[in-house]
Amino acid sequence: MEKWQRNVIYGAVVAGGLDPRECTFDYGDDWTRTTHVPSASYLLLEGDSNKYTAKAVVGDSERWPGGLPTFWVEVEGRVRSWAREVKEDVDTPDLWAQLQRQREVLTGARYEDVENTPFTSDEQVAIADRLRQTKEYVTSTYSLSQEQVLHLEAKLDDIASAAGRMGRKDWTLLVCGVLLGVFVQGILPQEAVQDILRMTSDGLAYLFGGGGGPPQLSP
Repeated sequence: MEKWQRNVIYGAVVAGGLDPRECTFDYGDDWTRTTHVPSASYLLLEGDSNKYTAKAVVGDSERWPGGLPTFWVEVEGRVRSWAREVKEDVDTPDLWAQLQRQREVLTGARYEDVENTPFTSDEQVAIADRLRQTKEYVTSTYSLSQEQVLHLEAKLDDIASAAGRMGRKDWTLLVCGVLLGVFVQGILPQEAVQDILRMTSDGLAYLFGGGGGPPQLSP
């Protein structure tokens, strides 16, 4: 493949929304392979300048099983389409995996190992105090609209109230579901949601057998 053809593929990768610095490009006499390294997605072209067979993987899915016949005039479009699909796949969160990670981060242990015992009165006070600290930190750190602040207060108040009527395992599931919903709906910035999870887990992991006692409540 000649230099100008390789440059066409480079331009198509960029046009599709991928950072070429995150990609590798390998080629031989009758093949080229463009790989998006972070996701392991790739586009393989096999053939010559007259006709190629395009094979691709995007995330966990194979595109064009068995190969898609492709003439050179179609290559740029194929690469651009593949790059767009990879970008979309990378930008799309794995909601179930995120929920599982949130559970384990919050409890400091495997979620399945947490006993569903009720919180004591002192533990409920600690939860409410930590959530208050979290709310104050987030509202002072991020430029939130009044609507966002009210939504945040309502969600954290609901979480604090639930600690008095739910076992700790069920409560963990509720917290993770609420935070995941706030993230998915775009109600708060992603960084703010991550800070809420971090501060909650840092302050309350000891309630789930994470070891130690109540930490200092400063963020």
